[in-house]
Amino acid sequence: MKRILIVDDNPQNLYMLEILLKSKGYEIAKAPNGQVALDIAATQPPDLIISDILMPTMDGFSLCRKWKTTPEFQKIPFIFYTATYTDDKDITFALSLGADRFLVKPLEPEELLTAITDVFKKLENQGTSVLTTDEKPAGEYFKTYSETLVRKLEEKMLQLERANKQLAALYQASCELTTVKSSDEMIRRVLNTIVETAGYQQANYFAFDQTTQMLSLAASAGFSTETETTYKDQLVFKLGEEKGLVGLVADTGKLLNIGDVKADNRWVLMDATINSALFIPVTFESTLLGVAGLFSREKNAFNEHDEQDISALSNSLAIAIENKRNQEQVQKHFNRLEALHRIDLAINGNMDLREILNIVLSCVFDQMSVDAAGIVLFNRFSLGYEYACGNGFLMRPVDTRDLHQRYILAEKVILERRMVHFESVNSKDIPEGYRSLWDKEGFQEYWGVPLSSRNEVKGALEVFKRSRFIPKAEWLAYLDTLAGQIAIAIDSFEMVEGLKKSNIDLRIAYDATIEGWSRALDLRDNETEDHTLRVVDTTLELAAAMGIKNDDLIHIKRGALLHDIGKMAIPDEILRKPGPLTEEEWVVMRKHPQFAYELLSPIGYLHRALDIPSCHHEKWDGTGYPRGLKGEQIPLAARMFAIVDVWDALRSDRPYRKAWPDDRVIQYIQEQSGHHFDPEVVQVFLSVVQKMKI
Repeated sequence: MKRILIVDDNPQNLYMLEILLKSKGYEIAKAPNGQVALDIAATQPPDLIISDILMPTMDGFSLCRKWKTTPEFQKIPFIFYTATYTDDKDITFALSLGADRFLVKPLEPEELLTAITDVFKKLENQGTSVLTTDEKPAGEYFKTYSETLVRKLEEKMLQLERANKQLAALYQASCELTTVKSSDEMIRRVLNTIVETAGYQQANYFAFDQTTQMLSLAASAGFSTETETTYKDQLVFKLGEEKGLVGLVADTGKLLNIGDVKADNRWVLMDATINSALFIPVTFESTLLGVAGLFSREKNAFNEHDEQDISALSNSLAIAIENKRNQEQVQKHFNRLEALHRIDLAINGNMDLREILNIVLSCVFDQMSVDAAGIVLFNRFSLGYEYACGNGFLMRPVDTRDLHQRYILAEKVILERRMVHFESVNSKDIPEGYRSLWDKEGFQEYWGVPLSSRNEVKGALEVFKRSRFIPKAEWLAYLDTLAGQIAIAIDSFEMVEGLKKSNIDLRIAYDATIEGWSRALDLRDNETEDHTLRVVDTTLELAAAMGIKNDDLIHIKRGALLHDIGKMAIPDEILRKPGPLTEEEWVVMRKHPQFAYELLSPIGYLHRALDIPSCHHEKWDGTGYPRGLKGEQIPLAARMFAIVDVWDALRSDRPYRKAWPDDRVIQYIQEQSGHHFDPEVVQVFLSVVQKMKI
């Protein structure tokens, strides 16, 4: 059994070679450097030595020279097996030291075994190389050895410098991954960092669209603006497409290193200066996100270290993109909830229906990314349709025919009471009457959702896209939610409008009832016939002149109509007595304001009308009845009405006296200013009377 000594400072390399050679029946000895190898060989010389070059303590070149100048070892074959010293000068120098073979890592196992077999056969037939001091003078050896080491050291320094740049770029890129808000901006910054810091000439990123299964250029660095503009539309690849290599890398999920792109007929020329490319898929948990690419003007520019670097970058980029996507998704959900809250506030704020629908429509555009949208309302009484609002349409209806055309899709949604979808791919399904409008607008997709509330369809929400779009389930669910909010808004509006109408009807009924009471009182008290209607009109004019507005006028009107309602409790023999009342009868008569309060106070909607019926006989100086209120203790409505009541009473015939002329009545009112009446109200009243005369 032949014995082979393998020398390498990498334990993994030693292990792999040991397993391979033992499987072929060789006995194995191992050494981590040249000095240990010499010590092992001195104890038990091997039949063959296989050595790396770059090792601590004693490297492969020194070991070979020592081996070939030592009588005990010089006839034992020596094979170099290295991945570091691979230049032609390295090979020439190694063979000049007496090496039998120079093999470059990595080799296929069969190739390595064949080389070993050939060396043993050559040993049997011709012997092996022997190095003597005469053949290779020490000075020449050390000169060549030093040059080789210096050259290799320079190469290593350059590699280290480049590695440091790449590490710095990776670190800076990692920082970029966490400092920007959007995915696109993050990717663009990372690519710029790679190009500016790591020494790569150009880089780009192709984003994968799950819907279309296409990869398109999303960001690049190092390319001229003119190049990006010219080729951007061309750089779109289908998943699995070999042309351009991007689709191929995305499909296989494997890194691709092209040393000479111009020799590869799959390459798509973008920049004539590019000679090599390195592509890697960017994936997160087996989900393809895109493909990253590095480019160089040199051929074979990318080695295994570059592949490791871009792999690390790809992993970091994938995690960052996914994190950004998750953040954007959370933000999207938050924005959608906020939009729903805006709609709720609009509904609860009892806004006009058109305002609410416009708010909803703006939310549709903000959250759903559609190109056009509209809301069609269905009138269940007329069985007709109304276009409530819309936005994003290129064509505006100009006549009834155009309007009817716009209702065609909505009508289908409303009648079928379900979500309806049309797309250009299946244009034959689009109703004939709508196709011309569809083509003019350039629509590609349509979704219509019924607006249903309490098992009743109120209309339809329609959204349109002018590009192909395959929505996710959450998109459709949110569209359905918005439709539900619109239905609630319409339902709430109809309920509020119904309540308003009911309130108006009820108010009309209340006022009719009050007027009925007033007429009944006029019929019972002949002295007051038509008196009530006159004082109501005059009191309202006076109140308006005093600056009283809106609902307060309504309550004053009701109070004026009911000012003598308390007389309903006065006996007929007193109320209808043709002559003057006795003192005892006046005591009863003066109770009618109190009776009015007792009659009306239990009725809630008349509370604000109580001032006139209960206080119109109070006097400014406090001598009135029933409570003897004084000055501004008397409600303003009662102070105004007191003047009007006296004005009308004195100007009317009574059984016990004739009507006074206007001048005498005015004189009386002026005399009672500050006694019976509020002086300020008197002044306003007199101006109103003057206008009435004119």
